Amino acid sequence: MSRTKGSGTLTPQQEKFARNVAKGMNKTQAAIAAGYSEKNAQRAGTMLASKNNPKVLDRIITLQERAAYRAGLDLGTHLTDLKDIRDGAVRNGAWSAAVTAEVSRGKAAGLYVNRSELTVNKVETMSKDDILARMQQLYYETGGILPPGTVIEGESTTLDD
Repeated sequence: MSRTKGSGTLTPQQEKFARNVAKGMNKTQAAIAAGYSEKNAQRAGTMLASKNNPKVLDRIITLQERAAYRAGLDLGTHLTDLKDIRDGAVRNGAWSAAVTAEVSRGKAAGLYVNRSELTVNKVETMSKDDILARMQQLYYETGGILPPGTVIEGESTTLDD
């Protein structure tokens, strides 16, 4: 008799999948390790860990919570440990370590946001010399794969329809 998502228990394959996800594998890797075919592993992993399979999802959460409890790791404990490390570093005059511990506390508490900016060189905003310098830079960065480019001097005109 096969067990389905509504029957109350997991199949051995679903249990193995849940354990693999709880151990930190991504869904595709967990599905393959649980015996699902490599061809369908990505789809199987996504479906198994979705709201469509609440028993599997609940099992993953239960296993993760149990592991976190066993490790004694929760946010409160983590923040307290970092505070203790910071305080010890301050007592020892290790200011760099104290700052590092305090920044780590802030990150763990969600006080810091990682932000990055992407700079795009738009030809419209660059001067002729900037464009030539950038082309030369790209030529050297690509190991000569891109052609060095040539400059064609001339005047531009706008054509009317």
